[in-house]
Amino acid sequence: MKNLFGMLLLGMFALAVTGKDIDLEKHVKQHWLLFQNKKIEVAPLVRWKASDEVKAQRLEYFKNCIRKFAPYLLDEYARIDKALGLPPDTYLGIMRFGAKLSDPSSKPEHECTSWIMMPDVTGGKSILMHKNRDSRGRPLVLQRRAVPGKHAWIGNGWCASFNPTQGINDRGVVVFMNSGDPVMEVENTQYGMGTTLIARILLEECGTAEEAVRLLTRIIQENAFTHVECGSIYFIGDRNNVYIVESTTRVAVTKAVNSGLIVRANTFHYPELQKYSLNNPKRMGAYARREFAVRDHLIQAWREKSLITPYDNAEASRIDQVRDNWPKCTPPCSKSTISATTFSIDLEYPEYLSTAYMVFSSPRSACYLPVPVTIDELPDELMNGKFSARCFDRMDKNQPFLPEKELKELETRLYKRHADAVEAARLELHKNADRTKAAAILKKAFQANWADLIAAEVKPCGTDPKSKQ
Repeated sequence: MKNLFGMLLLGMFALAVTGKDIDLEKHVKQHWLLFQNKKIEVAPLVRWKASDEVKAQRLEYFKNCIRKFAPYLLDEYARIDKALGLPPDTYLGIMRFGAKLSDPSSKPEHECTSWIMMPDVTGGKSILMHKNRDSRGRPLVLQRRAVPGKHAWIGNGWCASFNPTQGINDRGVVVFMNSGDPVMEVENTQYGMGTTLIARILLEECGTAEEAVRLLTRIIQENAFTHVECGSIYFIGDRNNVYIVESTTRVAVTKAVNSGLIVRANTFHYPELQKYSLNNPKRMGAYARREFAVRDHLIQAWREKSLITPYDNAEASRIDQVRDNWPKCTPPCSKSTISATTFSIDLEYPEYLSTAYMVFSSPRSACYLPVPVTIDELPDELMNGKFSARCFDRMDKNQPFLPEKELKELETRLYKRHADAVEAARLELHKNADRTKAAAILKKAFQANWADLIAAEVKPCGTDPKSKQ
């Protein structure tokens, strides 16, 4: 009974500790620098050669999907239009088709790599879930939302949206996704909601991984998901259950991860999806080699010390070449890798002690920053994209964040400070029902880590060293 009462108290205090939502209008005016002093338009559908009539049909279908699964977002989009002085439904169109800020016909490599480590290989206190994202869309920001009546969350995503490419909510539910196999045309659709918008909806609506899987399955079954040309692989987990969902836009197959380590690139593994796949041996071989490169690194770490740590994930995320005697393939960290996050789901207090270790460009041009799930105040440079822009500048110049030895020393120091704060916060949670003290301990460590990171940062060539905020 005592434990049950404690769990109820945790549930009551979770949103309070996470804090209030942002002032939406103020936030987009102040922090969406990409949209400032520019003509903001919805991207044309050059690639798909769609008529204005078809585009209007897709937009209306998209609007109806949001109305069904997250109607409050329509009001949010209208407020963003008003704040930016845009015609009605402009931001709705950007959420569906993108913004006219770059060549919409360009097609970057999309070679995401994700992996999951269960408690039997992480030391027993946590589940680790990691994603290396290969795509486009820069700069990136640390997103944080606490919409009233919804689950609060933090995530890593594009600087002019609130759709995370990888995120964790105030119940310790993690959501991110890879692209899957190219699939039969009948299994594609250009009508519905995209992966990152769905990720936000799952984070805001669901208190468990099981709930998130059910909602994702419903979205797919009700034809509300669009992902043209290829399928998707969703990774959804909490402290009790971790799932990998492979899907087309019509069919979803879910299987649990119960122990050990699993690495996934961009290919389906489930037999139920093979009949829809248009994969070929070249792709399959490349994906298998990329998966093995990560798996081999992490297994060696486990064999050496009987556990895999967040720092081991950081090292794995920076693998930029496969062994010389392997056939050529895209490495886990390639020229199109633009972000990465390791989520540590705490098994005892997931709502308070879970952590997102994030970078906001290629892991090779950035330093991982531990971000507690309870954080309620963020540095401006993490919200406006300036920090990310410098990281991308280094990435474009093939310049590291710091020399390898110095980076290892810095990340080790940041990780230790955060780990010490987690254990101090855990002791506070054991003895005290006032959860704000635990959150304050984690916040203090985050602020110290951010200060150290900025102080150590080597500015890329051509960047004003006095440009700190």
